[in-house]
Amino acid sequence: LFNQTYPYSDYEIIVVDDGSTDGTEELVKSLLNSARCTLRYFKQEHKGPAAARNVGIRNAKGEIILFIGDDIIATPTLLEEHSKWHREYPDDNVAVLGYVTWSPEIEITPFMRWLENGGPQFHFWQIKDRIEVDAQNYFYTSNISLKRKFLLENNGFFDEEFPYAAFEDNELGYRLKKAGMILNYNKEAVGYHYQYTSLNDACRRMIKVGEARIILAKKIKEEQIYHPKPLFRKILSKIKFIFYYLIAKFYEKRGIRENIFRYVMEHYYLIGI
Repeated sequence: LFNQTYPYSDYEIIVVDDGSTDGTEELVKSLLNSARCTLRYFKQEHKGPAAARNVGIRNAKGEIILFIGDDIIATPTLLEEHSKWHREYPDDNVAVLGYVTWSPEIEITPFMRWLENGGPQFHFWQIKDRIEVDAQNYFYTSNISLKRKFLLENNGFFDEEFPYAAFEDNELGYRLKKAGMILNYNKEAVGYHYQYTSLNDACRRMIKVGEARIILAKKIKEEQIYHPKPLFRKILSKIKFIFYYLIAKFYEKRGIRENIFRYVMEHYYLIGI
């Protein structure tokens, strides 16, 4: 974000630290006086990503708010691409979704390739040739920008009852869609996901995704999303899972086995539910 083609005088960076212990505070504070653009730092103690983003919303001064993940590396034209599309679509209710893909600087395994191309990571593969996309299902806060005015006028704050980075963005997208938000997809606004993800990492995350999915279902008054299996079917499913998991581990770095990977991910998702 310090190396953008966009004018440095026209944007600020707000860092909200959610109780990190990796030296983030010291690093950011060391850059406060030397940063090319305005850099502001806020800290909270383990309140979760929803609360962190709300701090950013409340303290932002610009007309456009861009949410970007802490593991996303902005390409040099990211801000310029977001800004260009907001100029082209100036209505307050129009938001812009950017594209996120794995960073070329990290090892990308066949499993990771599947995660973002048919798996549960993101679903950009479904919208590659579209401009307007569903404002709830594609409200990805890893790389998305909105008019600050529209957010504030429509109580556009994240629900802090979501403890993880899972479905808290989807829930806000649901409310903003009801308020009239239109979401346009600019695939040229690129952010690189700098986060190696193993099969075990993804399994642990899917448990949290399942837990957050229950919270979302209650929020939007959705009907029951999972019907428990009888004991016999549970035993058979457990045997099948062990077999599939071992196959998935074998192929994690060797090749894509879509049905195997999907079954294992769904198993851990249902544990969360």
